[in-house]
Parts: sequence; structure tokens; C-alpha cells
Amino acid sequence: MNRLLPIAFAALLAPAFAQPRLGDLAGDLSLGKLLVEGEDWQVVAEGLGFADGPMSDAEGNFYFSDMKAPAIFKIALDGTKTTLLDELASGLKFGPDGRLYAAQGAKKRIIAIDLASKAVEVIAEDVQPNDLVISRAGQIYFTETGKKQVTRIDLKTKVVSAVDVGITAPNGITLSPDQGTLAVSDYRGGNVWSFRVEADGTLTAKSPYMTLRRPIDPKGEFKHNEPPPLLAASGGDGMCSDEQGRFYVATTLGVQVFDPTGRECGLLPRIQMDKPLTSCALAGPGRAFLYVTNGDKIFRRKVQAVGSFFAK
Repeated sequence: MNRLLPIAFAALLAPAFAQPRLGDLAGDLSLGKLLVEGEDWQVVAEGLGFADGPMSDAEGNFYFSDMKAPAIFKIALDGTKTTLLDELASGLKFGPDGRLYAAQGAKKRIIAIDLASKAVEVIAEDVQPNDLVISRAGQIYFTETGKKQVTRIDLKTKVVSAVDVGITAPNGITLSPDQGTLAVSDYRGGNVWSFRVEADGTLTAKSPYMTLRRPIDPKGEFKHNEPPPLLAASGGDGMCSDEQGRFYVATTLGVQVFDPTGRECGLLPRIQMDKPLTSCALAGPGRAFLYVTNGDKIFRRKVQAVGSFFAK
């Protein structure tokens, strides 16, 4: 994708950049190769308190949490909505053992839920989890935003350890489709940070891999012919990835999409501008629908991608 404009002006023109481009280069992954012509956002759920924790299972059934209910829900492929458990969760993921894992920052714990029996096991206590992802190798990685920390739990040993400290406000977290790269969004900064996942589950090669667009500072001052000043915080929140290697990041401006090299593919503007955009997931039939949790509603749209699933 050509970068002919400064990032500040790109933020101003975000809606225009969200349109598919014709004549994409063969190796380009701009939104022209992601969006489906004629498809738009559809309401999946509404009247919620505060939607968060969107995710998919292998078949594409969609799961989310209403933080104010509080409850965890499932929306099946046929649209049937079911309440799974009366628990809050800011992050949800299936583990390799088939159980549903939930980050519960308000209760300072991570739990595992057997959906058949509704049995709940506490995996870790005295932690401050915001969001989480689980590798096929049985490693839970989760963000502790207040502690500026990324933390790991080895499901075999139940050992809890810090694997990174220093990101301003680590928030969203996901893996690349081959699970060799861990990506973490910075809510108060302007980057998504990447790490190489080593065979023993540790993280190396920390890098500010993706540059997020940030909102213009409405109180900022600038001279004629100068780019307007931007806020320091991108609002980088929940994340997901697809099998082609794209990363999707929920931010203040909307869902920002990046290719496997960390290059920006484009921006899908936030639907409800007066409501927080907390996260995103690829689910639905074929895991080919992009879902977003946007305040009291959840939306989805058909895309030309297949969402990553890490539990198998």
C-alpha cells in the first residue's frame, strides 16, 4: 500500500481509506482483498450492557461476554443465542483441552469452564487479566494492563510468570496463525508490539511491529501547512488474526488491519462513534465474518478471510 500522506492526514481521511481499492498488486493485502462488495455491517446482538470478549470455536459458533449482565453467551451458526454461564469475562478463548478459559480482572483470576458440566476451575488467582490467548502447546498469555505486563501460565505446571514488562498499557493479545508470533496492542500508545514465541513458551525479539493510527488531538495547536497533532493513545484494544496472517486491532478510530509484515492494510471506521469499540473476532460460517463488540451492540460483516483458531 502506498504511503503518500503523513499519518496525521491519513487519520483525517480514515473513512476514504476504508474503501476497497481496485487493481491491487498481487502481493498486496489492502482492504480490497478483504471486504466483500455489497456487504455491510449487520447487527448480531443489541440491548447489551457492555459487550466484550468476542471469539469463535472451530465450527464458527460465536461467543461473547456482557460485562454488565454479567454473563457469557453463545450465538450458534443458526443464530440461536444461549446463556452459558453467569460470569463476567473481558477475554475468552478455548484451550487445547476443549474448555473455555476466561479472564476475570474484577475477580483477579483466570478460570476454565467445562461447558458440558458448567464446572469452573480457577487456573490463577491474584492476577489482573485484561485479555488472553492460548497456544496449542498449552501456554496462556494474558495482558495485565495496570502492571504494564504480559504474563504466561504453563497449563501443565500452572506456573505463572511475567514474560514482558514495559508496554505502556498492554491490552489486546493474539497469535499469528502459525503461533510463532505473539502480538500485543498498547491502549495508551501507538503500536502493536510483536514477540517471537520460543519452543519453551518464553518471548524474545520484542518489537513495535505495527504502527496504529491515532485520533487527532482536538485541543492541539498547529500552524498552517503543518499536520495536526495526534493524541498519544490509539485506544488499541482487543485483537484477532486470520489464516492469511493479517492482524485485526480494535482501536478508537475503528478496526485497523495489518498484513503479516506489519504493514497497514486499512481501517474500518467504528460503527457507533459514541460507544467504545472493545474487540473483534472472526467467526460465523467458515469463520469468515468479522465481528466487533461496540458498546451495547455487536456487529458483523462478511469478509474474504478465515479466522485463526488456536486450540487444535
